[in-house]
Amino acid sequence: MGHKKRKRREKELAKSATKTIQNQANFRTHKAPFWQYIIPPVIVSLLTIIFYTPSMRYAFQFDDIANIKKFFHIRHYGLRNLFFSGTRWISYWLNTIHYSISQFDPISYRIGNLIIHITNGILVFFIIFTALRHLKKQNFFSKNYFTIAFLSSLLFLLHPVQTQTVSYVIQGQLEGLAGLAILSITFLFLKLSYAQSNSTKKIYTFLLFATAALSCGTKEIAIISPALILLVDWFLVAQGDWSSLKKRLYIHIPLALLVIILYMYFLKPTFFTEILGLKRLAKNNIGNVITQNPLEKITPWMFFRSQFKVILHYLWIFIYPLSISVEYDWVLSKSFFAFDSIVPFIVLATIGLGVIKLLLKDKTSMIAFGALWFFIAIAPRSSIIPSPELLVDYKTYTASFGWLFLIACAVIYTYQYFATKIWGKVKLLPFIFKDIQYSTATLAILIGLSSGILTMQRNTIWRSGIEFWGDMIKHAPGKARAYNNYFVELSQKMHDFKGSIPHFKKAISMDSKYPDPWNNLAVAYANIGELDNAISALKQSIKIYPLYPENYNNLASFYIQKNDLDEAEKLLQKALQLRSYYGKAYFNMGRIYFARGDKEKAWEYFKKCCTECDFDSGPHGFATYGKVSMMLKKYEDAIFAYQKALSFDPNYPEAAFNLANAYYMAKKYNNAIAVYQQLVKQNPHDVRSHYNMGEAYMAQEKYQQALACYQEGQKTKINFPYLHTRLAHQ
Repeated sequence: MGHKKRKRREKELAKSATKTIQNQANFRTHKAPFWQYIIPPVIVSLLTIIFYTPSMRYAFQFDDIANIKKFFHIRHYGLRNLFFSGTRWISYWLNTIHYSISQFDPISYRIGNLIIHITNGILVFFIIFTALRHLKKQNFFSKNYFTIAFLSSLLFLLHPVQTQTVSYVIQGQLEGLAGLAILSITFLFLKLSYAQSNSTKKIYTFLLFATAALSCGTKEIAIISPALILLVDWFLVAQGDWSSLKKRLYIHIPLALLVIILYMYFLKPTFFTEILGLKRLAKNNIGNVITQNPLEKITPWMFFRSQFKVILHYLWIFIYPLSISVEYDWVLSKSFFAFDSIVPFIVLATIGLGVIKLLLKDKTSMIAFGALWFFIAIAPRSSIIPSPELLVDYKTYTASFGWLFLIACAVIYTYQYFATKIWGKVKLLPFIFKDIQYSTATLAILIGLSSGILTMQRNTIWRSGIEFWGDMIKHAPGKARAYNNYFVELSQKMHDFKGSIPHFKKAISMDSKYPDPWNNLAVAYANIGELDNAISALKQSIKIYPLYPENYNNLASFYIQKNDLDEAEKLLQKALQLRSYYGKAYFNMGRIYFARGDKEKAWEYFKKCCTECDFDSGPHGFATYGKVSMMLKKYEDAIFAYQKALSFDPNYPEAAFNLANAYYMAKKYNNAIAVYQQLVKQNPHDVRSHYNMGEAYMAQEKYQQALACYQEGQKTKINFPYLHTRLAHQ
């Protein structure tokens, strides 16, 4: 009897072991519920749209103006011109597409950035969602694959730190695109690794290498993708099994070679030899000096020893984002043993030792994975490659995937610990914890909503130049660039040019090698009628930086006001040598020749500034071009010019009336009548439009309609001699 019981017991144990093995296999390969593939991406997308929508109409700020509004070739370039032309060709191509949609209306560019950001957030969800479900070990990470993926995605999309990438238009198209490329490569690699059929593997292999090739046209940071894919393989696919990882070396080696070769082609071998040889140097950005001496070069070692505090800052802002800024009042550390270098180094070294200890204990530690992703992704920006920017928060965009993953895990673990170990024991709010997974998902949404509110508030700094530069002054009061640009915005919006003069002088005293405040000081002097002081200030700006065409154009404008046309022309020729498509310089050339009485030559300059150069983004140039065209009886040109002026500003003074007159003079009477009708509809007392419309009908021999127009004009009771003459003739 005892023997039979022992046999039965052995069978039960064997059956239990078999069942356990099968359950583990099923856990590793089971399909998640269908709703988990659909509902989370929809929720995170909708929340992101809701919280970012108010900022879609905000104006361009900072470098967006230089890289979009002042990038002349945005008008003409296309895929043929830009394809594989450099390390950022996709961004430039995207801008040409946005320009073709809305020219310089920011909404198209901002919507494009938002689409990139939402796509990245969805990729974050599916990367974590897919990888954690395939973990061999049943642990906290595999059991909570859904909620970890969900909260990580929400934090990635709605954390206030990310606003600098999304709302800083040009960086959204650089950092955002690079992030999109890296996350896409990661997701494709996971799908390739888990694929079963050969045909599916071939498709994913092609997509993986095609995406890697395209990634080299987003931003230089994409060079880290092979290292990150190797990291993903070790922790999430091979899961610590070296023999398993070796099976995919046929992917890792060609992928690394492809990326390296393309970057060698774009950046040239000397770029890499200079970096590896610690010979690459950087100069300070004017107005944003980070060295003790403004003329001092930034060496790799100076930059490296100063990055310890920067990396700690990057980690901290994702925990406490209330003090973030586009720019910080930071400078390079004086030495490795300076307090702001050695202390952060000790903290980072401690973190590094902690990661090593985790790996010695568990070579597939998910905590180590998140930390290593962050440090690998941030390394090219925060190591031996010197830059005039000591720290910029948008540089954390791709790296934040690893850190936000860890933050999400910490939040979920802490919540579940208290929910099950403490609150559950004392029976507090038991209805909340009936299903811990749903409860955790609800917590994730609440955290996402809180982050979204902070994001929406943070985004308001992009609403106007005053708010943008005002916030920067708050966090970087020692930077001349922030101070200068804030008072540019203030003087233009408030028209207090006299009050702005002391502030521009202060910016000059903060950085004597910074030409912009001299330029702005000159504009302020000119606006209060002190032309001699304005000229003196601009000459000083040119002395500091003689390659800035705007200075020559502005100085020429002052000489035009003084009627020194010859000197003004010399300055404009210099401006055009520096920038051949400089529309404002051509416009001022037109002013000079118009003042000399040479209207034909003036017309040529006015036409060129609007149709061949960059003075085509507003109504003023086209209105002037149209006016001179009318004088010279070039009516088709006048029609074109006034139509363009109205396309920018439908209420531009006199543009519609002059367009109607141009139609009339070109004998396009029906077009003229249509415009006149719109004008009298808007203003029934517009006697000129009533009269001219009557003239258009007269030219068509439609006398009754003409008489009706004259009579309507008479009802305005405004003295208009020509009208009375016409009525007398009738």
